[in-house]
Formats: sequence, structure tokens, C-alpha cells
Amino acid sequence: MKRQFRTFVVLISCFMSMLLLSPLACWADQNDGSNEYEFVPETQYDSSDQTAAVADETAPSIDAAVEPKEAAPDVSYKSHISGIGWESTFTSNGSTSGTTGQSRRLEALRVTLPNSEDLGIEYRSHVQNEGWQDWVSDGSVSGTTGKRLQIEAVELKLTGERATSYDLYYRIHASNFGWLGWASNGSTAGTTGWSYAVEAIQIVIVKKGEAAPGDTTGAYVPYVFNCSLSQVGETTKVTLNIPQVEDINRLGIADSIRVAGSMSYRGKVTRSVSSTIALGDLDSSSSEIEFSDYGPFDVTLQYLKNGNIVHEDHQSIGISASEYNLAPLSASFPVVLYSLSFWDIGTSSAGTTIPSIVMLDRPSAYNWNSLPSGMYGLPYLTREENASSSSYQAFADYVATLYKINPNAKFNLYINDITCSLIHRMIYANIIPTGQYSIRLLSDGSATYVFTNEAFDVKDPDSKQAELIALWNAAKNKEYETGEVSKSYSDYHDHWDSMYAVLSIEPGTQWWMTRTNLFTSGDDNAFANRIASDPNVKKVNVSSMLTSLQNRGEDTVQAFKALYNFNDGYFDAATQQGKKVMMLLGTYVSYEQNFDDYANLTEVIYGDDYLYYYKGHPNTPTGMYPQKQEQLDRLGITDVDSSVAAELILFFNPEIGLSGYGSSTYNSASADAAGGLWNSTKSEALKPGAAIDYSIMDWFASPITEDSDAAIRSLCKQDDSCYLVEFSDAILATTNYDFAIYSHDSGALTYFKKGESGYDVVKVSRGSLDVLATSHVSNDGWQTASKDGNVSGTVGQSKAVEAVTLNLQNAPYDGSLEYRTHVSDYGWQDYVKEGEVSGTTGQSKSVQAIQIRLTGEMANRYDVYYRAHVQDKGWLGWACNDQVAGTTGFGLRLEAYQVVLVEKGSPAPGDTNQPSIQRTFSIKAHVSNLGWQEPVYEGMTAGTTGRNLAIEALTISKPDLGYSGNIEYRAHVQNIGWQMWVKNGKVAGTTGKSLAVEAVEMKLTGDLAKHYDVVYRAHVQSKGWLNWVKSGEYAGTTGEALHMEALEVKLVEKS
Repeated sequence: MKRQFRTFVVLISCFMSMLLLSPLACWADQNDGSNEYEFVPETQYDSSDQTAAVADETAPSIDAAVEPKEAAPDVSYKSHISGIGWESTFTSNGSTSGTTGQSRRLEALRVTLPNSEDLGIEYRSHVQNEGWQDWVSDGSVSGTTGKRLQIEAVELKLTGERATSYDLYYRIHASNFGWLGWASNGSTAGTTGWSYAVEAIQIVIVKKGEAAPGDTTGAYVPYVFNCSLSQVGETTKVTLNIPQVEDINRLGIADSIRVAGSMSYRGKVTRSVSSTIALGDLDSSSSEIEFSDYGPFDVTLQYLKNGNIVHEDHQSIGISASEYNLAPLSASFPVVLYSLSFWDIGTSSAGTTIPSIVMLDRPSAYNWNSLPSGMYGLPYLTREENASSSSYQAFADYVATLYKINPNAKFNLYINDITCSLIHRMIYANIIPTGQYSIRLLSDGSATYVFTNEAFDVKDPDSKQAELIALWNAAKNKEYETGEVSKSYSDYHDHWDSMYAVLSIEPGTQWWMTRTNLFTSGDDNAFANRIASDPNVKKVNVSSMLTSLQNRGEDTVQAFKALYNFNDGYFDAATQQGKKVMMLLGTYVSYEQNFDDYANLTEVIYGDDYLYYYKGHPNTPTGMYPQKQEQLDRLGITDVDSSVAAELILFFNPEIGLSGYGSSTYNSASADAAGGLWNSTKSEALKPGAAIDYSIMDWFASPITEDSDAAIRSLCKQDDSCYLVEFSDAILATTNYDFAIYSHDSGALTYFKKGESGYDVVKVSRGSLDVLATSHVSNDGWQTASKDGNVSGTVGQSKAVEAVTLNLQNAPYDGSLEYRTHVSDYGWQDYVKEGEVSGTTGQSKSVQAIQIRLTGEMANRYDVYYRAHVQDKGWLGWACNDQVAGTTGFGLRLEAYQVVLVEKGSPAPGDTNQPSIQRTFSIKAHVSNLGWQEPVYEGMTAGTTGRNLAIEALTISKPDLGYSGNIEYRAHVQNIGWQMWVKNGKVAGTTGKSLAVEAVEMKLTGDLAKHYDVVYRAHVQSKGWLNWVKSGEYAGTTGEALHMEALEVKLVEKS
């Protein structure tokens, strides 16, 4: 009996050892479940269900053979499972409690330590919608039942005296993730923030210090999409922080993140940035993204897996600086001043970059794709809008936003001085505190002095100043109270009389200008002198600023050139021809009085040593005034981009000369550059207190009118438009004349010196006689005028001349040019006078030939020579005085031409052989046995020779020479005799009767007969070719019964 009992005990012990060594649950595949849980009525647990309440067959075992006396304490646990309820039995020591692959959530958990003395266990659950519950212990329920709430994470720990001798390990199977790593001793296992359910759990106790039952990484997966955005210092870069990037990569949740930021103004996106970052490439949990602008951005963050969005988040970030330079600028000169100073004002005293926010009311002055580092177009306008428009309200709203983002920011406002009212909109209405802004007024140019002098042209300028200050301050105070711009200061040109008042109202304000001695005031200039001597009135010099810019190095110079879209190739043509440059300064196109005469006068003075260029006013660019471009073309003057400041052109091309209408540009010019001032007398230009310093000018031209000195007026012919030309004192000191008079009619500049009985002529100058040729070329449009016999059109580009204009320049005698063109599909056009267009534009019709002639006394004194460059033919010979140059009848485009005037009796400029190749008319012959042949052209043979075949009929088309009149012809027909005269393509002879033509007669009529003779000959049966005959004579035979076999016809110009 005892033996049987001992055997039973041994068997029980063996059985218990086997239980202790039973395998642990294996790892389940990740992502084997979803988070979609359907409600299933709870059923009594069936122990035969091998996927619930029993160890997962795939769970790994703990391969540790432990002697019973050294075994760790047992741990038992069971779960309440959705759709099933409580498991019927406890699971122990690393086996799986719960389910995998069935999407069933754990809703409650009980854990015990059976048969363990001095050792207890506590645990708690993170429950859906409730968070972490309180700790429970030793078999109590953690979680919920009957609420359909999932457990999402758990924490377990040992208690009691022996707790320090063991480690408690546990891990969970989470929906969407699968088995996580092993947690231990009170740490979290599971997820939070994801709403992912715990579906199964394994728990095991090991001796302290022994190996964990498996991988301990990733036991807890907090919500991984907790990324954040932060600005990098005061740059426009943003750091994207992704703290859980390792978890994301480990779990394979996403492989990249797309960051898309946008800035909007009034519902319109004005800036956008997008960057996609591969999460696997991140060396740390952060990455920098360039946002490129300051201001508020709305950012969309999209986590992507294989290009598909797995999670999306939205955040906002304000990118700000501690200090800004604000430049809402108008006109030209303030932009010059600001641009040149940009590199000097872009760094703070602390060494940080001060961003410049720029908007121009003449945006074409900048190349907006080449802004230098630290300069930004107004972000509340799109980049396209920055390059084409402006909005002061948008600028003010942007400033308000920058202040909102960083209430401690400082704002340095740079504005055109005559737009000083913008201070109210930009600063006061935005309630930017005193001490956080500064003002720089940049001179508009001559308007600075005109408006200031006008404001203080009163007896008591101090009272006027006090009045302006009081008005300004009243509006300022109200704006700080209401945050709205006062109506009286709402327009950017309101109160331009307050420029100097700003210096008193806003301490530290600076007023930049090129000259300080041009102010006047009604108190005998006492107040004006105070303005000039005010230490905050800063005299600046563009030349010095440009020199300073150069001293910064070539990189800065190139950045400046790129910013201003500056074209160093403006004057390449002059360089190539070895000539100097004279730049003519225009004004508003509608104000340019007598431009033709002034331009011609300037050319008479400086002659052919110069090429002449026109720089218009920025507000009236030549491109918007076709009539201005036509005028320049007619005069042979090249247009220069008006948006480029003349001061800059002078700087980069210091060797050029300047002449033209009044301009503040002369304040920045050197004496070497100054030429002539138009439309002003010497005394007017040099009067004291003038806003512009014209003392450097060489000469002054003004119209002679009824108000002019009678003696001067008498030197001008009646009905002629004449101009008085006065010279600088420096020139008069070295010459033997006192003044000159320019005649519009003759184009002559006559120099006079006062003699005893009046004025004596010292010399007479004229501009060079020349022809200005301008071509409209296919795909290119109108070209710049060519002169001096240079090519007009193109060579080697296969482009057609489509229209031409010619102008006779500086003609010494009466007379002009007339010309006409032969145009494809149209033929010869009528003659036009010089300056008018011959040809077509916008129709893609090519000029094929041209004729040019002189009229009046010019025709008696000069020959006009011209030649054509023709498609597939190249240059033909030189034509002269109304001859045809080019081709007709071949469909060949004229690609270029040259025009030269030569005095009578002088040799031609080149070979005069074959100036044209013409098909002026066609001939068709009806031949016996053959019928109608293909047409042939003048000089070619119609009919046959050597075949004894008779011509039976013929037609001759009207000559295409541009003259009135026709070609008439008749045939002498076998058995019939002479037929009636026909013309212009009608049939002479017979068809279908087998009657031969035996002779023909031809003649020309109208203007055609005045310029040409028709010459022809016949090839006759048995006789061959007979002699040439001309108009009205017959070719062939009559009365000999011999048929005509062939015919040749051509037109010959009358001598």
C-alpha cells in the first residue's frame, strides 16, 4: 500500500514537472487583426475552442529546464473576451489568454499567484474612453464587463517580501500591431492613443536577473503621430519633430511623411511649400524644411504608406523674426536708394539677418526671380502678383500679422517720402508700439523739393509746420485707439506736405536725399535752411553708394545686377561699331514736345561718332506706346528699358553721354556724361534754387517763339520751326561763337557770333545724310532702324521681311523718298512716302521685291542704290533709282536689304548686275497634236522647235509690275488672217480647228507702256528663229503659208 502511494506521488510530481515545462505561447504574426469589433452575444466558454482560453499553438516556449525546487512562482490569469465572456479556466505561466486572428477584444482581466507565500501581484488596465483604472490585486477584475469597452494597455507588478527576487514579464497582442515586446515590473504593455484593443496576453515570472522570455523592445506603443513644427532660429526653415519615428519604422506604419504648407490672404493661397520625407532616411527624429517666407502657414501633415495616406494632421506655425525691414516703395529713385542700401541694412547689431519685405508699385524694376538672400516679395501677394502689381492694404495686413505672430518684433519702414501717409496704415493702425518701429523717408527725386517748398511757401513756415504736426498727431492717436486708418491719411499720396513734419513727430526718423540745398521757404529761406541742416536729413550720393556696393565684391555686384534685371548688353551695337553712346532721357510720352527736332539737333552736334539710345520715363514705357516706338524707329534711335533706373545705367556704363528733357538723373551724373538739356533756356535751367543741378550741361535748347528776343527771332526764316541753342560758359570760353540756331526745315545748325552790326555766321553744321531702314520680320516683329547702309532684316535665319519703312535723314535739299514692295499673293503695292509702311504686318505675307526712288531736288543731286538678299539666291546686284530689287513670280521671300545714297556721278556701292529676277507674266501655247502646254515666263520658249508642230493659239497674262495698263496681242491665223486684239490672258488663235498661227503682234498700254517695251520673236516653219521685234510690229510671216512653231516674249525698261 505504501509502495503504491509512493508510486502515485512520483507520478503526480512528474505530471506537475511536465506542467511547469509546458511551452509558452509563440509570437503571433503582426497585423493579423483589425480594429473592427462586432457585438457577439456572450456564450459559455467551450474548452474545445483551441483559439480561445488555451495557449496559442504558435506562441514560443520558454526553453528553461528548471528543477522543481528552483522554479519561479506560478502566475495564473484569464480574460473576459468580447463575444465570449470569461474564459472558463485560468491560463498559466506564459500561455496565451485571449484570442488572435478573431478580432476579439479583451474587456477585463484577472491575475493570481496560486500557492505563493509572501508574494502578491497588482495590475491595472488602460480602458477605452476611461483611461487608466486604479490598481487591483490578486484575482480582482481589472477592466470592465457589460460595457463593450476594450482594454488597450496593462501594467503589472509583484508585491510582497519576495517581490525583489523575481521579475514579472508580460506582453500583449494588439489589434493591427500583433504581438508587442515583453514589458516587465510595472511598465506599460500595449498602446495608448490608437484605440487599438488588447486581444491576448501572456504573463510569466522568472528569477531576478534571468533572461527575459523574448524581445523586450516595443512593449508599449504610444500614439506615434505626435509630431510638431518649430522654427529654426529666425530663419524661414522649420524643424519637423517626429518623436516616435523609430516606432513608426519598426511597426511599418508609414514609410514617408508629406508636409504641405500654405499661406493665404483673403481666401487666396499666396504661398505654398511641399516636401516629402522618407522616414527611413531620418538619422534622428527631426528634419528641416525650407518654407522660404515669413508669416503664418497652415500645414497639412500626411503619413504615407506606399503612397497612400494612413494618417493626416493639421497644424499652424508662424515664421517670424525679431526685426524686419519693410519696403512698400513707389517711383524709381526710392527703389534705387533702397536697393543700393540693402546690403548695408540687412544685418542686425547682434549679427542676425534682418529680412527685407519688398513691394514695388513699379514692379518691373526688379527681376523677382532673382531676389538676393534676405529679400522677400510681399507674401500676401502671389509671386506672379509681386511681379506685376502692388497693394498697400495687403502690405499693411501682412505687417499686422507679423506683429501678431511676434508682438516683440521691430519694424523698420522704408518708404517714398511723398507717400509718408503710409506710416498711418503700416504702423499706427496696426497699433505697433513706440520703440518697435523706425522710419526712413527716401527721396522721390524732384518731387521732394517741389512739394516741400510748396508747403512752406508761406510767411510763417513754423506755424505751418505746427499745424501739420497737430493734424498728424490727432490722426495718429485716433488710429492707435481704433486700429483703423483715418480717412484723411488713407491714400498713400495724402499729406505729402508732411514729409518734414514726420521728423519732428517720430524721433530718429531719417530723410534720405541727394541734395539738401534745394529747399525754399516763404521766410527768406530761414526755415528751408533749418531743413537742410537738420541732422536727420541725410545727404546720399548714388555714385558713392554704387562704389560702396562694388567694394563688397563681384558677387554682390552680380546679385545687384540680377535683382535689377540689368542688361549689360544694352549698348553692344555701339561697341561693335566702335562708336560712343548718347542716351536721350525722355519724360512722360505726352509731355515730350518737339522730340524729333531735339533728337536731330543732338545728332547734328555729336554726329556719327555716336549711336543714339532713348531711355523713357518709367511711367510711360515705350512698349505701351506704339507711336513712340515708330518715332524711335524712324529716327534710328534704340529704345532702352524704361524700368531700369538711369542712375544704374550710368553706373555700369560711366562712359556714356546724356542729353534730353529735364531729369533728376543729372544730379547723379558726372560732368563728362552731361550733354544737352532740351526744352529749357540756359537761364531757366541755372536759376538759383533749382531742384536739379544743370550746371554740368554743355548746352541748352529751347524753341524760338514770339516771346523770344527780336534779334534772335530774325535769324529764323518765316514759317520755319527754329531752336535757340545756348552753350555753357566753359564751352564759350574756348570757342569763337556765342550761340546757335537749329532749323527744323533745313536740319542745319548755324553758329553765330555777335558782330558790330548784328550776328555773323561762324559755321553751319548738318547731320549726316542717310537713309533709315526699318523692317518688320517674320516671328520677330519690327526691328531697330538700320542706317549707314547696314543690313535691315536678317541673313541666314530663313526669315521674311514682311514690311518696311524708310526715312531720309538730314537731307540738304528739297525732296524725299518713295518706295513700294511686291508682296506674296498681292503683287506690287502702291508707292508710299517716307515714314509710311509698305508691305503687311500680321498676315504672314513676305515681301519679295522692292523699288525705291528719290523726288525733288534730291533726285537731281543723288542716286539711291539698294539691293536684296533673297531666299535661295543670296545677295543680288545693286538696283538704282526705282529699279526692281528682288524677285517676282518665284514665291521667294526677301530676307534682307541695304539702302545707300550716292552723289550723282559717284560710283555704285557694288556690282549692279542682275538686281532682280522676275517673272512678270506667263505665256501658254496650244500646239497641234499636243494641246495646251504648261505656262512659261518672260524670256522662255512657248511652243516647240524641231518637231514641225504649229502653235494654234496662245494666251499672255497681265504683267505684274505695279503699273496701270495691259499687254494686248493678236494672231494671224491660217485661212483667217488677223484676228481682233485681245488682252490679259484671253485666247488669240483657235483650238479644235487645226489652224496654225502664222504671226503675232503685241503692244503695251497705259503707264506700263511709259516704262517698258514688249520685245518678242517667232520660230517659223523652215526658217527657224526670226529677229526680235517690239511693240506693234509683227513676228512671224504672212502670205507664205508657214506656221509659227515657238515664241519668246520679254519686257525691256525704256531708257
